[in-house]
Formats: sequence, C-alpha cells, structure tokens
Amino acid sequence: MDNAKLEEIGARVSAARAATQARGETFYPGPCRIHLAAFPPKERWDDWVELDSRSWPRRVERRYLLVPTTCFNCESACGLLAYVDRDTLQVRKFEGNPEHPGSRGRNCAKGPATLNQVTDPDRILAPLKRVGECGEGRWAQVSWDEALDDIAARIRSSIVEGRPNEVMYHVGRPGEDGFTERVLASWGVDGHNSHTNVCSSGARAGYHLWTGIDRPSPTMPTPTSSCSSARTWSPGTTSTRTPSG
Repeated sequence: MDNAKLEEIGARVSAARAATQARGETFYPGPCRIHLAAFPPKERWDDWVELDSRSWPRRVERRYLLVPTTCFNCESACGLLAYVDRDTLQVRKFEGNPEHPGSRGRNCAKGPATLNQVTDPDRILAPLKRVGECGEGRWAQVSWDEALDDIAARIRSSIVEGRPNEVMYHVGRPGEDGFTERVLASWGVDGHNSHTNVCSSGARAGYHLWTGIDRPSPTMPTPTSSCSSARTWSPGTTSTRTPSG
C-alpha cells in the first residue's frame, strides 16, 4: 500500500486533537490530556471508521454506528456506546459513553464485558416453563402470551383468595425506579426481592451510618477524617475499623 493511500486512511480514522478540532468536532481528551482522544467525536457516531485490529498488519477498515446504551451489570447504570457493524448490524464491542452525565465515559471491566452476555450461546431468549419436578432441570419454551397469562392468573387467584403472601417477585436489579414494587404494594403484596435488599443494602447501610450518605460517586468526597471508628454490616458479617492518623 503506497503512502498516499495510508495518509488517506489515516485522515479518516484520526481522532487527534488538531485534526478533530479543525473539523469543528468534539474532542474528548485521553489520559495524557494533550493530543490523543479517548473517544470518537460525537459528530461522527453515525458513521465511525476504525482499523480492524485483528487484521493487522493489513489495514482493513470497519465502519460502525455508535449507539448510546446503558450498562446493567450493577445498579450504577453507567453509560456505554455499542459499536454496531454497519454491514452486519451486529454489536462488535462496548466502550464508555463520554456524554453520559454520570460515568462520563468511565467504566469498570464489566462494561465492555457486556459483549459476552450478548453473544453467550446459553443466553435465554424466550420464556421457559418447568415441565418436570422441581430440581430436575426440565424446561419447555413457551410464548410470551402464554407465560404472561399463566403468571397473571396465578397472581390473581392468590390475591382474590386472600393469599397475597404466596406472591413473591424476585429480580436481579430493579432498573425501573421502583415501579414494580409500587404495583405489588398496591395489590397488598409484600413480596418484592432484588439484589438491593438481599445484598447491597447491607453495604449501603454502612455507608449511611458512617458518612450520612447513600452510595457515593467516585468523585464525591466522603467525610471520614473526623470519624474515630466505623462499623459496616453485610449479610452474615460485621466489621469495625478505626482509621489511622
């Protein structure tokens, strides 16, 4: 490949400060805060070009549609960008979203690892109904209409017959801002379980008792300097720590 072709490709994939700002595009500075960008400029998210790293040393271009989405591997709900291949419409990777007001492009390792969940061959894509005895591991795929009708009928009969305590809803992380819990409460059902009340609430209780706040953000200072000791609770454990100094 001649130099002219290399320079042409370089101009398309460049996100350096000078080239980006010369085009009137948004520059997201990287860790060096000087020259290299950490994220593609938002003005080019509809048609972003990158070189395929797996094709090195050949220079093979890949064109992506960058779609803002949310990581749901914990309750923080950090922002992500899904890199959608414009040719196959498949998600190729996830990276941080610099426009997200909370995470501002920063993610832990679980964010990009979301791709493993999308492509997992064992991912459940349809409702399953148990067809054997409990514990046998025998399931049959059913339609969404059948699943919803079956569950709704069971819930209704329990409530109408005065057995609301037989209804229990469990979800990994309730991402709907408490909507389901309020609906259950309106039915007189106290049976909402989630990751919050069986796990994270213990740690959050420690935060609240120690600092007077719930879950602090990474940039929020915590008033620990005046504490002589702190006690935190989690399921099955209690610990006390006295800060040094």
